[in-house]
Amino acid sequence: MKFSNFSSTLAMASMIVTSGLGALSPIAHAENAHKTQDKKTAEIPHCTKKLGTIAIVEPDNNWWRELQLGSPEAIIKVFVMKSGCFGLVDRSKGLASRNIERALADSGELQKKSNIGKSQVKAADYFIVPDLVGKNNNAGGSNVGGLLGGLLGGGVGAAIGGAVQFKKKDANVTLSLVNARTTEQERIEEGYAKKSDIGFGGALGGFGGGVFGAAGGSSYENTQVGQVIVLAFLDAYTKLVKDLGGLPDDASAAAPKATQ
Repeated sequence: MKFSNFSSTLAMASMIVTSGLGALSPIAHAENAHKTQDKKTAEIPHCTKKLGTIAIVEPDNNWWRELQLGSPEAIIKVFVMKSGCFGLVDRSKGLASRNIERALADSGELQKKSNIGKSQVKAADYFIVPDLVGKNNNAGGSNVGGLLGGLLGGGVGAAIGGAVQFKKKDANVTLSLVNARTTEQERIEEGYAKKSDIGFGGALGGFGGGVFGAAGGSSYENTQVGQVIVLAFLDAYTKLVKDLGGLPDDASAAAPKATQ
């Protein structure tokens, strides 16, 4: 009887210790994630001079909506600013807001000396187009369906891509660098990441408060699929920066002469 009581007490103590360890595990996961984040951020190459000005252009397929994510534009913007390789112009909400100010100026509503008018918007020398591919030997169907099948389960992938089953939980993305004047595709890089690259076994919340959290907002920060895609784009952008040799120092001067 006494032995039984001792066993029960020992079992209870074991449960308490195990519970305590479990409570600490999110902290350990977060620490590992922040280490991974810092390491990956440090791996972004830096340029000693800017090679022109870029704008982020969304692809027509809007693949992020199927994944319940926001536009990847914010992710690429952070990487561009971190690398220092390009100037950055906003062709989405920033330009739309500027057009509102311009309309106010044209209508005489702004104060004097507001200095908003023609010939002030900086030209983009290049466009960066972030896209998603689903290359995997163990999958079939559409790109988005393949990614969903891998990261969120076959049922979700099947609903979009048509009976897609992934054995790997990974993401393939591409970044295309397009000449704004000639429309030539100067560079295209493919990036790859898998769930284990997150660094904390797929636990969520690890990207908060750092560059990855800032890059994608809550939709990328708080989901496994979002975190893996961020890392894949980081891989692609790192390759892109390393492959920038051969671009002209002055993209405007190197382009064919403009005609009216």
